[in-house]
Amino acid sequence: MSKLNQLWAFVRFLAVGGSFSLGYALVTAALISFANAPPLPTSVIVYLLCIPAAFLAQRKFAFRGHQSGRAGFLIYGVTQLGSLVMVSTITSRLVTRNFMIDTGLFLVIAGTAAVVSYLICRYVIFRPQSG
Repeated sequence: MSKLNQLWAFVRFLAVGGSFSLGYALVTAALISFANAPPLPTSVIVYLLCIPAAFLAQRKFAFRGHQSGRAGFLIYGVTQLGSLVMVSTITSRLVTRNFMIDTGLFLVIAGTAAVVSYLICRYVIFRPQSG
């Protein structure tokens, strides 16, 4: 994979990851702030709902042309579940029920999880085929 292709794959990954992080942050903060939903279960449910859609978006858009292999979704799912534990644990303890503050908190935490996810996607799940 050329450096330019790597750069564009990273930009596409950021677009997908950023979209899902923003969606996660807005939906979670809105449910907690406006619907008085409990923080931990809300964070978990919203995050779980994002996993299959995000995998498909990464496969089709960000890492197009790269095969994920049979275990790709499984590895992705485990990666995301690890992120879920981190995100839910941190956010449920720091939630303020202030929409703006919580949205920022969820964005920072989900963004950090996205960076780790990119590295795993790029070098494990959707690594370019050699040869």
